[in-house]
Amino acid sequence: EKIAKKQSTTATSTLLTLLPLFVFTQIFGLSSVAQVVLGKGNNGQYLSINMAFGIGVTLGIYAAGGISGAHLNAAITITQCILGNLSWTKLAAYIIGQFLGSFLAAATVFALYYDAIYDYTNGNLTVSGPTATALIFSTYPAPNVSLQGAFFTEVSGNGCGVLG
Repeated sequence: EKIAKKQSTTATSTLLTLLPLFVFTQIFGLSSVAQVVLGKGNNGQYLSINMAFGIGVTLGIYAAGGISGAHLNAAITITQCILGNLSWTKLAAYIIGQFLGSFLAAATVFALYYDAIYDYTNGNLTVSGPTATALIFSTYPAPNVSLQGAFFTEVSGNGCGVLG
């Protein structure tokens, strides 16, 4: 009975991390990036991307904050484990939920914008260049940013998120 309860709790933790991340944060955010990139700036600007991610994170926090703590980022989850606010035994379930939510959202946005992506790229999907579409689904450093600079940016941003 204890094993069944533990498995149920783990599955619940994974789902309560996956769903808000998938529905609110990633679908809102990634779709806004797709609109800006594929619309060549005619269907939104960087402000609309920031607003979409902000609204998505806010809705994700409201949806899951009281239940699972709204762990929408692995840095938050790891920090909560270090501080003793979350059991280390739940770490894997939360991170699996975060990864699955993000990948499912990316796959959903790719499916929703499939025709537009292929039209924009003429079927040549690339990470960089004038018709790059990989940046819809992930962030990449600018060509003039070093690996160390990109790392520092990520550490700083996550630090602000954890402390915020």
